[in-house]
Amino acid sequence: MIHEHVLVHLAVILVLAKYGSALFVRLKLPPVLGMLLAGLLLGPSGLHLLEADVAIQWLARLGVIFLLFAAGLETDLDQMRQQGRISVLVALGGVLLPFLAGMGLEFAYGASSAKAAVMGTMLTATSVSVTVMALIDLKRLRSPEGTTILSAAVIDDVIGFLLLTFSFAIYGGGEHILWVIAKVVLYFGVTFLVGSFLFRPFMELSRRIHIEKAVVSMGIALCFIFAWAAEQVGVAEITGAYLAGLYLSQTEFRRTILEGIEDLGQSFFVSIFFITIGLETYIEGISGDPVYIVLLASIALFTKLIGAGSGALLGGFSPIQALRVGVGMIPRGEVALIVASMAMDRGIFSHVEFSLTVLVVVITALIPPPVLKLSYRGSA
Repeated sequence: MIHEHVLVHLAVILVLAKYGSALFVRLKLPPVLGMLLAGLLLGPSGLHLLEADVAIQWLARLGVIFLLFAAGLETDLDQMRQQGRISVLVALGGVLLPFLAGMGLEFAYGASSAKAAVMGTMLTATSVSVTVMALIDLKRLRSPEGTTILSAAVIDDVIGFLLLTFSFAIYGGGEHILWVIAKVVLYFGVTFLVGSFLFRPFMELSRRIHIEKAVVSMGIALCFIFAWAAEQVGVAEITGAYLAGLYLSQTEFRRTILEGIEDLGQSFFVSIFFITIGLETYIEGISGDPVYIVLLASIALFTKLIGAGSGALLGGFSPIQALRVGVGMIPRGEVALIVASMAMDRGIFSHVEFSLTVLVVVITALIPPPVLKLSYRGSA
């Protein structure tokens, strides 16, 4: 029997998640920040009314899987191919520089290789929801800079997931690195074959049974199987969820599945995940070495600006266009929080690094919109 307090806690979480999101949307800020703030207020750093118990943590874990499954479904491989060289350059610059700088900072402070690799990976993950809202307000979403940012962010996420996969696989089980790499390559190979050749006929068969929501249910089942298989070979389960969504995005069932999981995943599981992030954040964890905090925040801001901006310059953009692209790639969000959450579950991050990740997400979400607006001032 479910303890009655779990049901009450879930009710409170869902109500505050939606009201927090609505408030921040009105403020033209990411709704994710509203959910994080609600979690902070409810948790140990605020009123201490709730704690993330085992039941809520499991639901939050499902939220991560649904979030990455949806990300895979929304990935447009054709658009990635069309954007070509400039988006790849922006993404590579926006991944490599933050990754190396993040690792360098951790090594300078005596961190383990595992913590350094995961911190670097966390800093690579761009979340363009903030930038998209700013560009829509400026009526520049369809500009060359806007389309480049959107495409580069997708490539950025794919590279980030690869880094995450290898970081957790290599540092998670103490196995020989060659064996770890072999398992990861085998996993990607098998999932490619299954996803490319078996997903469509399986989903077609599901449609023919004429049961309501069968396509959505079978899509979720494939997501769970891929996530489970990923865990079995030491790969992060979110990699499996993302790959399942990616392969299903190449089928005619993509829109049906997306609409189906939005009702269940976004309104319930994903909301619980972001509130749980706030519940597990300890403000006192941010009051550590001020020099380290300033360096981490500076790396989060300037390595994306310089790395992605340099890629745009190499791709043929003017300096002001490259500046806009660099600023637009700065925000971190969902993926950074997922990386930090999984790292804490594995004992790689403590509450300190986890709380600092939340700080990075907040800082990088607040700064780009006014800078973008300033960069477009006076332009036609």
